[in-house]
Amino acid sequence: MTLQGFQDYLYAVYERKNGTANSYIMAINIIDNLFKNNDVFGLEGKSVASIDDYGLLTRIAIFVCDEQRKYKKGGISFFSNVNSNQSSYPGKGFCSASINQLLKYYTYCLAESKGYDIANGNASGRSVSGELAKLFKLDKKGSEKVVAARIRIGQGYFRNMILKNYGYQCCVTRLNVPVILRASHISEWSKDKANRMNPENGLCLSATYDAAFDKHLISFDEDYRMIVSKSIRNFYTTDVTREYFQKFEGEPITLPSIYKPSKKLLEKHREMMVE
Repeated sequence: MTLQGFQDYLYAVYERKNGTANSYIMAINIIDNLFKNNDVFGLEGKSVASIDDYGLLTRIAIFVCDEQRKYKKGGISFFSNVNSNQSSYPGKGFCSASINQLLKYYTYCLAESKGYDIANGNASGRSVSGELAKLFKLDKKGSEKVVAARIRIGQGYFRNMILKNYGYQCCVTRLNVPVILRASHISEWSKDKANRMNPENGLCLSATYDAAFDKHLISFDEDYRMIVSKSIRNFYTTDVTREYFQKFEGEPITLPSIYKPSKKLLEKHREMMVE
């Protein structure tokens, strides 16, 4: 991981003109400068954007979020010595937001390096899920904040893995705008620990279809053709609904070359379809 790499990642996610990427980069620079004066984690001048130690980055993320919360409440914190002309960055929450983006960048880097090697098609999806759960320590106990950070990183990695497996396009519409694509769990994250990180438990769907799938308004049959609930059919009289749903009903989705969606998990999903 590098600061330049993080910057390139942000510019790939956000348009330059809206200023969000630049605000996150400035927030990271502020954090780096504060750590130079108060080296709590022994970084020795190293940018937080270049840290590739999972545990350390998680602890720093929790620390920054906690200290920013203190600062916003007017208490003494790590950000108390921030320059007055930069006080809006911790004051408006940009510092914690930038760290959260950095965690997402971490998962992106991992997906492009050793982590994705686990999911290269040579193992079953269930065993991949187990290996990734170990990698991200998803089953390890810890404080509520540490566990939440692990889950956030694990979910970020799952998204990268699924989008990459589907060629960064919605499997229903083939829409290929990454920022509005979702990695949809077939079997819910919270209810199925064994398949949390299973690539066969994921579908790449654009936001509308992800929401409909999550609410069991659509699903897919044993031949991967889209089916819709009676609730959706009731709205087929509108042009919008016909365009979004009737148009694709009965049509097969675009499948990845490896780790096709589990038919067993899809069957369970169909059983929960809304009438």
